[in-house]
Amino acid sequence: MIKSYFKMAWRSLAKNKIAAVINIGGLSVGLATSIIIMLVVMDELSFDKFNVNLKDICILMKHHALAGETSTGRTMPGPLAASLRSEIPELKYVVRTSQRSRELIGAGDKSLYQNGIYAEPDYFNMMTFPALEGDPVAALRDPGAVVLTESTAKRLFGTENAMGKMLLRNNVTSLKVGAVIRDIPQNSYTRFDMVLPFTLYERENNWLNKWDDNRIFTWIQMSPNANLAVLNEKLKKFFIEKQEEKNITLFAYPLADLRLHGRFRNGHENGGSIETVRILSFIGLFVLLIACINFMNLATARSERRAREVGVRKVMGASRRRLIFQFLSEAMLLSLVAMIIGFLLAWISLPAAMQLIGKTFSPSFFNWQVILLVVGMGLFTGLVAGSYPAFFLSNFQPVKVLKRLQSGGKGDSLLRKGLVTFQFIISIFLIIVTIVTIKQIHYVEQRPMGYDQENLVEIQADGDMRDKFDIVKNYLQEIPGVTSVSAGSDDLVSFGSGMNGLEWPGKTPDQDFGITVANVQYNWVKTVGFKLVEGRDFSPAYGADDSACLINQTAVKKMGLKAPIVGTRLGDRTVIGVLQDFVFNNPASAPQPMIVNLQKKDMSHFFVRIVNNGNWQECIARMEEVVKKNNPGFPFVFHFTKDEYQKSFEDFRAVGQMANVFGGMAIFISCLGLFGLSAFLAERRNKEVSIRKVFGASLGSLWFSLSKDFLKPVFIAFLFAAPLAGWVMQKMLLKMDYHIQLSWWMFVAGGVLAIVVAVLTISFHGMKTALANPVKSLRAE
Repeated sequence: MIKSYFKMAWRSLAKNKIAAVINIGGLSVGLATSIIIMLVVMDELSFDKFNVNLKDICILMKHHALAGETSTGRTMPGPLAASLRSEIPELKYVVRTSQRSRELIGAGDKSLYQNGIYAEPDYFNMMTFPALEGDPVAALRDPGAVVLTESTAKRLFGTENAMGKMLLRNNVTSLKVGAVIRDIPQNSYTRFDMVLPFTLYERENNWLNKWDDNRIFTWIQMSPNANLAVLNEKLKKFFIEKQEEKNITLFAYPLADLRLHGRFRNGHENGGSIETVRILSFIGLFVLLIACINFMNLATARSERRAREVGVRKVMGASRRRLIFQFLSEAMLLSLVAMIIGFLLAWISLPAAMQLIGKTFSPSFFNWQVILLVVGMGLFTGLVAGSYPAFFLSNFQPVKVLKRLQSGGKGDSLLRKGLVTFQFIISIFLIIVTIVTIKQIHYVEQRPMGYDQENLVEIQADGDMRDKFDIVKNYLQEIPGVTSVSAGSDDLVSFGSGMNGLEWPGKTPDQDFGITVANVQYNWVKTVGFKLVEGRDFSPAYGADDSACLINQTAVKKMGLKAPIVGTRLGDRTVIGVLQDFVFNNPASAPQPMIVNLQKKDMSHFFVRIVNNGNWQECIARMEEVVKKNNPGFPFVFHFTKDEYQKSFEDFRAVGQMANVFGGMAIFISCLGLFGLSAFLAERRNKEVSIRKVFGASLGSLWFSLSKDFLKPVFIAFLFAAPLAGWVMQKMLLKMDYHIQLSWWMFVAGGVLAIVVAVLTISFHGMKTALANPVKSLRAE
């Protein structure tokens, strides 16, 4: 029985080749798009799932309430871990780790930078990073050992066994390879190439014994029966007792939620990659629905052709149930073919799609989970696409059909228009979202930086070079094309240090807030190209600048300082200049208060301003000679500040690319269905058009007569899609400090683009029918 259903379904598809091609094409593209989206969503939802203890692992975070605002951070003081171990029995493990840093590792004649973290031994008891050789827990108990990932071991030692081999860290410390672990999975929140003993980090950083110095991460693993809410109440009370500030709330945040929900704004969760998951899931579902709607529309449009077939079958004894199965089998057969083609399309296009949206993972298409989901998606598509046509066509009454009294009628037409309207609501919504997203990205990219990024080179200062600024500076200034040299503790794109508790004249108790701290060398303002609103830069001509500082305009406003600002005392320093606000950390955020201090040693970033001419490559080569001469044993690492700043837009661009690609797919599938629908309806009205033409109707009036029924749903769709898109995009834009204002033209552009695409799609068959010779259509009348 089932075999005969599919055989009849195949004959029906072969008889209606155009409809079959359009349906299979639309469903294939829809399924391919949905499969790619499904793989991206699965990857996002799989982060850190490989950890056996995931449900019990948390990172410690703290809310800091200052001046009516709450900031949330993850860095903790060094002494915290020991106190937690001794006073909170609900914790199985407490582990301190450093922030990830680039370490120079040498083995024989090989020397390369690798990303490393310093961690305490229980880190590998807590996290599931399987060892290939050695014992990583034991290795981290030895301050002279190191744990390498498999790839790092191969980069350093090739095919040789790495265990027991010696390495040189930063040309200073000799370390022995104590263990080799598997490469960190792509879906791990924490990523590194090697792990070094935290005891080594403690020896080199005396600030770790201070409660008021927060620079490290603290991870915990709860005991199996511990309750997170109860634990957080204990942590809150515990932390208040341990340090002086009473406006800080310590809490544990699950590792399982860190990537998806771990972004905070004013003390509350403010998203994370869950936003991407929701957007992609929405697009994937609706792209698939658009493809299903195409099938429904084309099936109901052809109902007049199938009506007599249904009538004859019913007269011959076919039950409605059998007819439903017949039409569903046609839909399932189409879906099966489309699923296979869609799967192949997704497999072929996945690398390009991943590159386009900025993803690096390589999913396996042939694991049981993916195959099961793809098959489920295909069955869902077949059932959704075939359900209405099956129940609609099988309901025809044989007497009325055979007497040509029933063929779908007005209700059939209204349904098709409703489905087309729904398709274009989604399409116009995605067009408007794409326009707004692209405009926002361009707006942020064109944001005034507050300094001159062009021709500004940053050199990474490692090893002894950090304390050789004056020597290196003198050599660099002798190079033709170099106009100015300075240095700083941070690059210009991101600043990590901060403080609060600073005193200033007129400060009120509710004015305490966090201030970003930068330490710089002489000529920093001149070299970088900052603008001074008031005062001067640090200069060797003023001996008292060691106790001076610069602040930015935002700091002046938040402190409520009155002119003149120069000469104001901030703590134990005197303000000598006010910087015009500039962009740092988040390019879409408002500038944060900043204080800049003079520091003559331990500068990790050298800044060099060069002339914009054709000899810049020679200038860079000369810089390399100077750096290698004064810092032998370390590679010459540099980049242009502008290039580094552009990297901060990668996430923005990825969202824009996704909106472009998947929105384009939705519009393409909608137009594919519209193309097929216009073909069938133009054919149905062929004789009507011929009669109108004989009676003198113009080409334009004929085209309009054929097109108006398709354009009405597009106009109606615009009326629904525009306010919906406006509401969604306004909510998203308000999450950013620096954003565009929604404008009427963005909505009009989305609607006009949809109408133009729809007109071009339906005009092919409209003009073809209008230009046809009426004699051929009417010769049989």
